[in-house]
Amino acid sequence: MDDTKDIKPVLVAIDFSADSEAALLWANRYIKQNHAPLIILHVVHDPADAPGFYRKEKDDWTEPLAAVANRMAKEFVKEMESKHPELSCLKETRIEFVSGLPPGRIVEFAKKEQVQLIVMGSCGRSGISHILLGSVAERVAQISDVPVVIVKSPRNKEEKDD
Repeated sequence: MDDTKDIKPVLVAIDFSADSEAALLWANRYIKQNHAPLIILHVVHDPADAPGFYRKEKDDWTEPLAAVANRMAKEFVKEMESKHPELSCLKETRIEFVSGLPPGRIVEFAKKEQVQLIVMGSCGRSGISHILLGSVAERVAQISDVPVVIVKSPRNKEEKDD
């Protein structure tokens, strides 16, 4: 009997950043130990001045954001596979997209998919930028019914000093 069918998936929310890379690496180690499936989620967040479309050129509004996100996700996964051969999980991973504001949509998706854990990267803002901008990962942790692991990516010295 295959007991892995009853194991709930792990959700990694990505924004294609170094923080997402760190979250994906952490999740890979976790799912290897727990034999859990992995779902990668990207929330397509429309800018107010171009709802539904990506602006390639100054006056070009023709590429739908969903298409841009799909292309970027494929490029991100391909880069992760070549950069981190240990990410064997990517071959069997679902990549999903939803539109909206990231914190609420991540939590909604996690609930719908009945995930056991949400893993997210965070740049770890502090000071005034944290007060003004907040953190998507922090907000997800506040409103989620499932545990949230927030992973910080390693930064080089120049970035730490900024």
